[in-house]
Amino acid sequence: MIKNLNYILILATIIVLAAVGIAFIFGTTFSWVMSESDTLWRQTALYQDYVNTMNLAVGPMVIALVVVLGLCIPKRLFTGVSLLQLMGGLIASTLVISVVLGVRLGISALLTVSILMQVIVIAMTLFGSKRLVYEVTGFYIQIGSALLHMGLILFLFDLALIGDAVAQRTLHLNIFWVATVFIGLGMVLVFYSDELSRLFGRREPRS
Repeated sequence: MIKNLNYILILATIIVLAAVGIAFIFGTTFSWVMSESDTLWRQTALYQDYVNTMNLAVGPMVIALVVVLGLCIPKRLFTGVSLLQLMGGLIASTLVISVVLGVRLGISALLTVSILMQVIVIAMTLFGSKRLVYEVTGFYIQIGSALLHMGLILFLFDLALIGDAVAQRTLHLNIFWVATVFIGLGMVLVFYSDELSRLFGRREPRS
């Protein structure tokens, strides 16, 4: 189970993303067909039924994606039984908070913990710690991966704030642009890690 954990998380992420993609393709096609047959269909009750159905279908997939990405972070810092215990604790805490305070707060709590852990991962990667667990070698690709994950988690956190009028007014755009910068910089470092290593030299990890 522990050995295959990374494979399971990758497979789960692919399955969820594929399901979301299929749902969006179906929804987009259905909307286009309806718009061609009735240009005013967005003003009918059928359109609202369509929106509610899409939200009902995609909502659980998005929650599953948040949980899977949130669980990808701890495996950089923990291994073995401690990793499984931590992941179990995160899932249990998310479920309890979701039941007591609502799904949005439960997901936000999981993402907040993931962000804090990812800050630690980024700092340890910058200092070249050998304690971290990466599937790839090389400083630039590792820090790029860490920044990319941070950007994705921040982006999902921003999505979790949708519906909170105060948060949307004060935090939404700031978080969105910070997430965009992290994702963009992470992609550059990952895709051009070899070129950066040759240009600036390779930093070897240290304990």
